[in-house]
Amino acid sequence: MKNILLLIILSASIQCYAQKLTSYKAINGLTYKIGDTVKLGRGSAPNGSFNYMQMGGFGAFLAHKQQRSDQLNIDKSFSNTATVIRKMKSAQINGVQKVTFVVDGNGPVNFNLAIDDAIQTCEVIPCKGQAAAPVANTVTSVADEIAKLKKLLDSGTLTQAEYDAQKKKLLGL
Repeated sequence: MKNILLLIILSASIQCYAQKLTSYKAINGLTYKIGDTVKLGRGSAPNGSFNYMQMGGFGAFLAHKQQRSDQLNIDKSFSNTATVIRKMKSAQINGVQKVTFVVDGNGPVNFNLAIDDAIQTCEVIPCKGQAAAPVANTVTSVADEIAKLKKLLDSGTLTQAEYDAQKKKLLGL
């Protein structure tokens, strides 16, 4: 009972100091809004897990109760994926303003993403100092795209009709 009361008081005091945000301009120059997708890079921990994206909510409470804080970090299977921002919070922690995004996890679990720290370590891309790539730089040649389509056709992912339609589209026919 004493632990539950302490948790309620701590939760209430944290919420008093945290501000809810609807948008945030991060250190990589991008402005994120609720509902936006965040592109994940690679975890910065030696084992490839994410240091700045951790389990939130009830899962974090259970890991804390079992004194298994190493279980809070999200594992490397989330590398090079994306997640959606559900909430944004800003709070003063040890005299430093920190912004945390609550993002989609697996199923009912949400993750807490310390956005600027994650950008600094390239857990979120584009990283700090790395501009978002202009669309022109990300476009591959038509031949490269057709080669990708051919691989998909050969693997059985695309049917011949789908391959032909996409190829015509790429060639502007």
